[in-house]
Amino acid sequence: MGAPREIVPSEAIAERVKALGRKIAEDYAGKDLVLVGILKGSTFFLADLLRAIPMSVRYELVNVTRTGGGHYEVIELAFATQIHITGAHTLILKDICHSGVTENYLLTHLAQQGPASLEVVAMVNKPELRRVALEPKYVLLDHVPDGRLVGYGMEHEGKWGNLPGICLLGES
Repeated sequence: MGAPREIVPSEAIAERVKALGRKIAEDYAGKDLVLVGILKGSTFFLADLLRAIPMSVRYELVNVTRTGGGHYEVIELAFATQIHITGAHTLILKDICHSGVTENYLLTHLAQQGPASLEVVAMVNKPELRRVALEPKYVLLDHVPDGRLVGYGMEHEGKWGNLPGICLLGES
């Protein structure tokens, strides 16, 4: 893979996060709100969104790993047993919402705790790749070019997650 090329600068991300934080605060005013960040890709997004919501918000982290592929895909959750969302309005933060399989699995698992509501927030939405019926309630970025995205917490082979903007990783 070649060098990353910035497609969404950090300033544009910051403005979108601020607007999203205001919208979420408006929608959940006076309610118990919990953000659940899926590690590792959503960590920058989670941190910035927490600071952009002008009300009390709790947060939790979950690690989701996928092995296999196709019809034999196995999804495992770590830290999910320690998440407490009973009666709370809960937003699951995902870096890129593409197939929807991971999000659907996590929604099903967390719904067993009896949250007041349970929705997905996508940093990047790729509905054309969806394999399950799932639509995020909130989306930070809807239209990004096809290809490997890195930066703003998203890594490729352990690299490029530290870039402040969202970048497209070029071909070598």
